[in-house]
Amino acid sequence: MVQLHFEPLCEQYLEDLQLLWSDPAVIRYTGTPEPYTLEQTRQKLHRLQQSDVFVILQDHVFVGIVGCLCIDNKTVQFGLFYLLKQSVWGQGCATASVHWMLDYMNQKYKHPILYADVISENTASEKILKHLHFICQSESKPVYHAGPEAIVRHYVLHPTI
Repeated sequence: MVQLHFEPLCEQYLEDLQLLWSDPAVIRYTGTPEPYTLEQTRQKLHRLQQSDVFVILQDHVFVGIVGCLCIDNKTVQFGLFYLLKQSVWGQGCATASVHWMLDYMNQKYKHPILYADVISENTASEKILKHLHFICQSESKPVYHAGPEAIVRHYVLHPTI
């Protein structure tokens, strides 16, 4: 079992985030066309601090971020996202992080509805979402992403009442 720790996103992790958002292998799944500069990372960090976003630490070392951005506060709808360093891919960190985030959101909000978009070539993320009972509700027409044509699948997790 992967042992992770989660802390609220803060400026202390700016350089780690910049490395994450400038890694072509990581951002190819995000719709980000170009690696982030340090200033772009700082601006994004400040925007994300307004939401439920956490850094993921493994043995006190930054390995990624996980969070939910508010889509509609009135209807308690959020967009789930996560990014992890390549060095921890395939180790269960993403599944554990998303599971933790779902628990956090269910404790903080009454019956949240969570959405997640996945580029079709990101089969690992699709497996995680399906494992955690997200349902694919639709998909986009083919779009040009960071390379070949791709389809974006739109998943939803309705609250358990």
